[in-house]
Amino acid sequence: MNRVFVGMDVHKEKIVAVGLPEEGNHPVMREEFGGNDLSRLVKRLRQLAKSHRVEACYEAGPCGYGLTRTLLQAGVECRVAAPSLIPRRPGDRIKTDGRDARELALAFRANTLSFVRIPSREEEEVRGLIRCREDIAKEVRRIKHVIAHWLLIHEQRPPKGVKGWTQAHWRWMRDLELSPLDRTVLDHYLDVLHLLAERLKQIEQQVVALAETAPYRERVTRLRAFKGFSPLAAMRVIAEVMDFRRFPRAAAFMKFTGLVPSEYSSSDRIRRGRITKAGNSHLRCVLVEAVQRGTRNAHMGRDLLKRMACVSGPLREVALRCLTRLHHKFWKLTRRGVAGGKVKVALARELAGFVWAMMTLPETADAAA
Repeated sequence: MNRVFVGMDVHKEKIVAVGLPEEGNHPVMREEFGGNDLSRLVKRLRQLAKSHRVEACYEAGPCGYGLTRTLLQAGVECRVAAPSLIPRRPGDRIKTDGRDARELALAFRANTLSFVRIPSREEEEVRGLIRCREDIAKEVRRIKHVIAHWLLIHEQRPPKGVKGWTQAHWRWMRDLELSPLDRTVLDHYLDVLHLLAERLKQIEQQVVALAETAPYRERVTRLRAFKGFSPLAAMRVIAEVMDFRRFPRAAAFMKFTGLVPSEYSSSDRIRRGRITKAGNSHLRCVLVEAVQRGTRNAHMGRDLLKRMACVSGPLREVALRCLTRLHHKFWKLTRRGVAGGKVKVALARELAGFVWAMMTLPETADAAA
């Protein structure tokens, strides 16, 4: 049975599908479907599958994985391509939905596409909860900045010895003597901040409770053997990756985080630039946050020793090597005068390699009690 490669340009309003045969450039199909009319698209592809082996794909985007799941359930093979890794022709300055779908089908047929992993519905729900927590945390930080700027504009500075956003700081803001209108404005800001902070606590409690369940408990325990990983940070890493074994090497996982340096080398000249940032930004953020805790010294506190005792010997060795390497690398780069931001990025890249090693080592039964 001849194969047909179907490229789909998926939008909220419509889906444009172009199917190309194994040989030749004359389309087997080129049709448009409504964004809400998936049943007609499935029917058309199933009809085409009676005479051809249909393989479909589309770019990952805001429409999610619903189309993929629908087609797979209907028996049509469908994959999702990574948009940043799709080959582009710089000289082609004409862009339409039909041309995009055709170019995608051509690249699919030439086997030049890189595909993303399709998460299960349960995995997507967990990832959604954790990203919801990140969005609310960003809003909390933003409102805090707004309140701090508002107080500064109105020449209100906290008394000496009162640290920001402590109970004493909240009492000071609530007791400030202001005009009725200014009092109303500040109270509105504080009420919004209090509501968001309470929501953030509730979600974090949900995530921590989720970390204790069977699908995640063992993986969270592994990650917590590293210095700087709380149950929340471990769940954030797991939710973004889920299957660590899909990366054959540590270098591939580092590339996925977007922490590797860019390069533009030619002939004898080697030019390396800033990190690519071409990977998962949520994962990159967690790793950078983790290395900010405790890289200045390799001291292991009582809590870290207890967490390391919960993993087996080979896993504990990975955690210890990570702790020593990050400590030495931090001071090596710092003594060379490397900027603090670059040091953090370099350490996060190293940490990514150790995380991959920790999560891909086979389970052993000799874990210490």
